[in-house]
Amino acid sequence: MADFICIAEFISKENKSDELRAELSKLVAPTLQEAGCLSYALHQSVECEKTYTMIERFKSKADFDFHSNQNYLKQFINLIPVLVESVNVSVCEAV
Repeated sequence: MADFICIAEFISKENKSDELRAELSKLVAPTLQEAGCLSYALHQSVECEKTYTMIERFKSKADFDFHSNQNYLKQFINLIPVLVESVNVSVCEAV
C-alpha cells in the first residue's frame, strides 16, 4: 500500500501569523510519536510569511484517520476560525 500524504496550507489572519505558527508547531512532536506517522513537517512560505504548509506522511489512510481523531488536533481545529483566513487541504497517495 502506498504512503498516505496530506498537504495542509494555512494562511493566517492579519496579526495572527506568530500565533498560528506556535499552534501548528505544537502539533509536530505528538504527531511524530504516532505509530503510523512517517513524517510531519511545518514549513513557512518565503514569499508570504502568513502562509504555512504542513506536509504529512502516514503509512496508510487508517493511520491518517487515527491522527485526525487525536484530541490535540481537534483542539487546533477549534482555533482555525480565530487564527486562519483560509485553509486548503489536499490528500493523496504516493506514486
